[in-house]
Amino acid sequence: MRNFLKLTAMSLQSQMYYRTSFFLNLLSPMVLLAGQYLLWHALYQQQPDHIISGMDAAQMYSYLLIAFTLNHIMGWSSENALSKEIKNGTVVKRCIRPVSFLSQSVAEMTGTLLPQLALNLIIASAGFLLFGRFLLVPSLQNIVLFLPCMAGALLLRILLIELCSLLCFYTTGYLGISWTRNAIFEFFSGALIPIVMFPGWLKSMAYMTPFPYMIQIPISILLGQELNVPLFQVYAVQFFWIGIFLALHGLFYKNIRKNLIIAGG
Repeated sequence: MRNFLKLTAMSLQSQMYYRTSFFLNLLSPMVLLAGQYLLWHALYQQQPDHIISGMDAAQMYSYLLIAFTLNHIMGWSSENALSKEIKNGTVVKRCIRPVSFLSQSVAEMTGTLLPQLALNLIIASAGFLLFGRFLLVPSLQNIVLFLPCMAGALLLRILLIELCSLLCFYTTGYLGISWTRNAIFEFFSGALIPIVMFPGWLKSMAYMTPFPYMIQIPISILLGQELNVPLFQVYAVQFFWIGIFLALHGLFYKNIRKNLIIAGG
């Protein structure tokens, strides 16, 4: 645990070294949030009853604010740091450190997401405080239930990025893998459109994947909306997918180390 915290602190420090780039990366997701708000505001203005697929404007605006907080936690360069190391060969330094490969990656991504997540939470809190009369403000009880689910969602997100990065050992590039991962994640997690708006067959398909447990379901808990499964089962399913991701990582990494050849002088 001590080594993990040290690696996390080092990652956080490296992120803040180039301060201009650091603050630009922190604030740039707000442009996307403003664009999403304007889009959905225009759509709701066209509805006579201001309701779309059972969600009124207050629910949607609250959803967008929380989805922004959970989705935009890491920049493009941070998500692809391991992929780039694999392609240029510097990943070898991770293999010789006296810390497990997975622990290094999780610590590095944790240090990367902490400042962005902190800023996102501040923005979301300020939004609810300033515009609460236009939003569905979460209750204290829902916030308490949401926090462990959010922690599970963040760990799932980190493990998903780690697994997809390992695939770069078997390819000649990483951009295709990253674009595919982002597209699938943002669609099936509810980051772009709430899953409750999907047609029945697509909604059922989405809930069979781990993606809704990273965005849609944590938001539903926070806003007190109806869940597709009982609350205790939500936490159980998150643990299940975490276990699956860890098992897959172990299999992938074992195969990679068996076939990895390091040339040195």
